[in-house]
Amino acid sequence: MDTKSSDVIVIGSGMGGMAVACLLAKKGRKVTVLEAAHVPGGCSSSYKRKGYVFESGATTLIGFDENQPLAHLENELGIEIPRQEISPSMTVHQHGKQIIRYKDREQWIQHVADIYGNPNGQRKFWETCFQISDTVWKVSLKNSFFPPLEFSDWLKLPVKNSPLDAPVLRFGFMSMEKLMQKCKVNTPEFKAFVDEQLMITAQSAAEETPALFGAAGLTYTNYSNFYVQGGLLEMVRALEKDLTENGSELLCRKKVVSVTQNENGYSVETEKGERFEAPIVVSNIPVWNLKELTEGKIQSYFEKESSRYQKAWGAFTMGVVTTDEYPDDLSLHHQIHLDEPMPNTGSH
Repeated sequence: MDTKSSDVIVIGSGMGGMAVACLLAKKGRKVTVLEAAHVPGGCSSSYKRKGYVFESGATTLIGFDENQPLAHLENELGIEIPRQEISPSMTVHQHGKQIIRYKDREQWIQHVADIYGNPNGQRKFWETCFQISDTVWKVSLKNSFFPPLEFSDWLKLPVKNSPLDAPVLRFGFMSMEKLMQKCKVNTPEFKAFVDEQLMITAQSAAEETPALFGAAGLTYTNYSNFYVQGGLLEMVRALEKDLTENGSELLCRKKVVSVTQNENGYSVETEKGERFEAPIVVSNIPVWNLKELTEGKIQSYFEKESSRYQKAWGAFTMGVVTTDEYPDDLSLHHQIHLDEPMPNTGSH
């Protein structure tokens, strides 16, 4: 088959892949996005069954408030992603109690104190989380790598940021559990609540999550939450439209099976034997997959990177349709904590 050339190949059409593809296309690059599935979006997509729309992973959107990434993406591309706000965004059911995740911060602090007690400790804990989260959103928009991973990343922080934001960095060395202990809210019931919220957003429990990262994950319901009418696939379609209007393309049912380096850059092959070439390849698939697709020095790099992670986190989704009528004031999303962990998962 003929080899197709582009300026950039993006593997995977999740939100990361689509965002970078659209931004590069906006700057005049010819981008080819290769997606294995029959529709784009990855975990931010939707599928239809018997006339109903189901989400493949994520169900709500945040990121459209000041300093947040989707707002920045809209501004850079000059587009508007279709959405409608939902508030409150979620109700959590824990041991017979209903915890309503109010967006209003003061209302939320009072509510969570009513549920778990210790009003002073809860206020201190949540106000600290809000302060961390607001700063993290602001700082992460200015920095390509945040939280900083390498020594060189730390050296760049003073150049790009205000010294007034520097104190928040100390929370990179403090776990969420330590912050809870410091605020004296580390009761077993409240920790169970926090752990489940962090498992959704940070994929780890309080003792394993740095407060610098965990605070943003824990407080996401205190920012604007949205649902996309027709499913999250409509959001991805809006990006696809922008991509094609700028002379680039998204190709579905193109599962990549190998990425090899050559004198012109990289050659990418699909399972159907199709070949694509570009001087730059951007991957939006997990690091574990890349060690299977690459060879030579590139493969060695990804083998080293993937070996750093001894544990994996995952989830399964199950779509259920009901014909019941629900009250208009019922939260759109519900999280149910089980009294006993699910078999073979350890998760509640």
